[in-house]
Amino acid sequence: MMRRALVAIAALALAQSTSAHAQLRPRRDAALPRANVGRQIRGNQQVGGNRAQLERQFQQMLFQMTRRRVGLTDAQMSQLVPVNQRFETQRRNLQRQERQTRLALRDAMRDSSQSDQGKITEYLDQLVQLQRQRVELFAQEQRDLAQFMTPLQRARYTALQEQVRRRVEQLRRQNGVTADSTLAKPPGH
Repeated sequence: MMRRALVAIAALALAQSTSAHAQLRPRRDAALPRANVGRQIRGNQQVGGNRAQLERQFQQMLFQMTRRRVGLTDAQMSQLVPVNQRFETQRRNLQRQERQTRLALRDAMRDSSQSDQGKITEYLDQLVQLQRQRVELFAQEQRDLAQFMTPLQRARYTALQEQVRRRVEQLRRQNGVTADSTLAKPPGH
């Protein structure tokens, strides 16, 4: 099930990012048909057969796609890898904390017989603080990326990151996959 979900994520992330590319560049640069992308990945899965190899293939596709869509040089890609790893780790931690807080808030709200207003306030305050941390993390990431990317490259990269994350989340919800978001690690992992 996890392997099937990873294949679907890779295929749809590639298809989604290709449509993002179409938004950033003229239509003449348009994407591969979705069905062909899925068949290619499934073929690779059958040949490789193991999760680690499939993840490496996905990461390589994402790496190449990022280089091409964002327009990065080899030197820029080598600078992007450690920056991306650092911020993605922090972003995953924030997502995990936010998910736990939202679940706790939901549970506190469901318990209508003993609704603890203090606990609900505490969870809401935690969510606000996590959002502040998310904004600061984004600002710091943009400062770090600005050291080696142009503003246009940063905008393209940010859009690509967001589209891949949204597609992965959508697939996770559709497939009922509860895996960590590490499956959607951006290039360099």
